[in-house]
Amino acid sequence: MDMRWAMNGTPVCELLILIGVAGLMLPTLHYVVVGWKAKRKDIMDGLDAKARLAYFKKFSRSDPTPSSEEDASEQFEKLYTRWYGRRFFALPGVLLLLVALVAVTLVTLTGLHRLHYLRQNPLTDLPDIAMAALAGAYLWVVNDLVSRARRLDFAPSNVMWGVLRLVIAIPMGYAFAAIASKSLGPFVAFALGAFPLATLTSMLQRSANRVLSLTATDEEAADDIIKLQGINKAIVERLADEDITTVTQIAYCDPVRLIMRSNLTFNFVTDCMNQALAWMYLEKSLGIIRPLGMRGAAEIRLLIMDFDDVNAPNAAHDRAVAAMPLLAAAINQDPATLQVTFRQIAEDPYTIFLEEVWT
Repeated sequence: MDMRWAMNGTPVCELLILIGVAGLMLPTLHYVVVGWKAKRKDIMDGLDAKARLAYFKKFSRSDPTPSSEEDASEQFEKLYTRWYGRRFFALPGVLLLLVALVAVTLVTLTGLHRLHYLRQNPLTDLPDIAMAALAGAYLWVVNDLVSRARRLDFAPSNVMWGVLRLVIAIPMGYAFAAIASKSLGPFVAFALGAFPLATLTSMLQRSANRVLSLTATDEEAADDIIKLQGINKAIVERLADEDITTVTQIAYCDPVRLIMRSNLTFNFVTDCMNQALAWMYLEKSLGIIRPLGMRGAAEIRLLIMDFDDVNAPNAAHDRAVAAMPLLAAAINQDPATLQVTFRQIAEDPYTIFLEEVWT
């Protein structure tokens, strides 16, 4: 049969390779061209000029402090472009293109040979397990990149993870297929190829522990951040990718850099900081006083400001004075000691920064 069997004059082999490579590259190209602008706008709109000036004073002390709010806005945009500009997608994109071209070509040539459209070539005729593993990895990478581009959760590191996932697909496929029956080998390689890399690594470690009769060590409880309201397993994993695994870390993080790296929204990150600053002092008691209006550090600071300001409108001052013993009673704490705790939270420099940003 003709090796250049064609559809409407276009060789089917080249057409399939082009479609396969395009499936991997289009999500990245779409984000770089369109999504990056939308994400940049979301971050820029999260901080007004006054908040940007407060940010530079708090988190960029080594850089020249902007002389005005207008100067702060200009420097903030330069900061984003310098550290998170489109140029950082160039090298990962090239690597993804090269790896995709090799992987898709191998699978396409092997598939067409199996369908008798091409002659057998030992260099491009993959075994069943290798072909299945590459196909499974391709499925996962395309799905992951499309999902990230859609929800604007895209970074150069995500492209590199996709590259790694394709590169290690074949050895990982053989590793898992070795513990399955021979007839199920290709299915296992394909099915596991569609799993996230972190899941595969964990599964491989557990399998190795069983084979080598090793006792698995308990993982350190690194997910205490999940105690904060609004944090679930998916958010924990995203924050862990940025080395944020504890309440204390998120309480004292640089919110703008965390937003830029994790692609979480500005309001969400600052709310997590707000809760974390209060949680470090109150822990589970924060959940008790949250329904009473004390969601986090910023609310506690506003309460203390009203409590101390005798010149404030009578209603605001009186409410703060009346609320203090009720809050103390809710968590079985002496009002005087609770006031000390609240003042420690309210006077924390990070709480002051949050209050400045929010107001």
